[in-house]
Amino acid sequence: MIGPKTAKPTPAESRLAYAKVRERSFGMCEVCGIRKATEIHHRQHRSHGGLDVVTNLLHVCGWGNHTGCHGKAHADSDRYANGWSVRSGFNSALRPVLYRGQLVMLKADGGLD
Repeated sequence: MIGPKTAKPTPAESRLAYAKVRERSFGMCEVCGIRKATEIHHRQHRSHGGLDVVTNLLHVCGWGNHTGCHGKAHADSDRYANGWSVRSGFNSALRPVLYRGQLVMLKADGGLD
């Protein structure tokens, strides 16, 4: 599921993507659905080419890449199978994610499929 290369979002587009993700989450972690979301997680890490686009972002609980579901999204052995992390070269928009216990597709408009 390697997708076409996309242009890097502008700072304004990045801010809008973050806002849509926060709105989508209703302030609750998008992985567990139990705790308050505190950080934005890039499914495909920025260091691996991940962009600030709605389909690549999750609003998660935890701090840094170490605690809560943010830590789980970085270290859990099932992070790729669950879609919490996406490997380099793959398009996160084409990868389903385990979202509060259900496998869904994240939509660019901030919705779920």
